[in-house]
Amino acid sequence: MFPSPPRGAPSWGVATLAPGTFVHTSPFTEKLSADPGSSNLTAVISTSDPDRAGDVIVPHGLSTSEEYLRNPVVLWAHNRTLPPIGSCLRLDVEPDRIVAVTKFAEGHPFAEDLFRLYEQGILRGWSIGFLPLSAQRLPEPGPNGRRGLRIDEWELLEYSAVPIPTNPGALTIAIQKGLVHDTDLRDWLGLVPDDLFADLVA
Repeated sequence: MFPSPPRGAPSWGVATLAPGTFVHTSPFTEKLSADPGSSNLTAVISTSDPDRAGDVIVPHGLSTSEEYLRNPVVLWAHNRTLPPIGSCLRLDVEPDRIVAVTKFAEGHPFAEDLFRLYEQGILRGWSIGFLPLSAQRLPEPGPNGRRGLRIDEWELLEYSAVPIPTNPGALTIAIQKGLVHDTDLRDWLGLVPDDLFADLVA
């Protein structure tokens, strides 16, 4: 049976995924370029902008990218029971964002379908899995009235493609039109309710 999406993974913000492991999904991730010939995708995977939960991940707080790049796995929805969907070829830590070049696995229908969905802009979400090394509460409450976290130092464990569509209806249309060939991915995406994202996308 295909595994369900992990519980505890947030639409946005910092949340605990497993003991000692945290995830952060930013609403400001975006595709920068896609190369169908190589299945390489360049995208912003995290930014310094406060997310909808009021949390901030400081990009230059990444303790070392070299450690991560020794085993640069890219996962689907932080699910470690599935094979990686690709690997990170390059990680650029900029003052206000982190840009990654992801090589999607070729000859793997699940990963190939995901690449096409990102290439076409139907999916855009990315989420980092990390260990916080230094954090503090922000002095002012965020949009939801909660004082968010500021993660000043952290270690990257992995980053994941996550099922947050740019357009809430685009994912359903892509499935209905048969753009998603892999049955496991189709079943997984079918579990994503459109209304969960209706007020989260522009």
